[in-house]
Amino acid sequence: MATVTFLRADMSRPITVRVRSFEQRTLLSLLMQFELVDEDMCGLAHCGSCAVKVAVKSCGSEPRPVRLDSSEKTILFESGRLSREQYEAPVVPARPALWRLACRYVVKYEEIVVAM
Repeated sequence: MATVTFLRADMSRPITVRVRSFEQRTLLSLLMQFELVDEDMCGLAHCGSCAVKVAVKSCGSEPRPVRLDSSEKTILFESGRLSREQYEAPVVPARPALWRLACRYVVKYEEIVVAM
């Protein structure tokens, strides 16, 4: 089971959701379910409008580095959300919080905080 907490400046309190990992839910599907984003996002990692900052909460061990696919890396780099060093690296540390595309982020066994 995963726990996802959504934070946004205009929200009076965070929204926390439990997700069964076998459901293979993306962050974008959860954002849309709770009406936290516009429904007109492409959802295909073409535009970067679904970029969110994801922080993995501590579970006693360091989270594994993240392997971003080339399209996600390119969109995040071109929008200024990844440094050149992060863009060129084969994997990126999961800490501190890392910009990700919500349409590409599949929720697994983890506890995360998503800032929008």
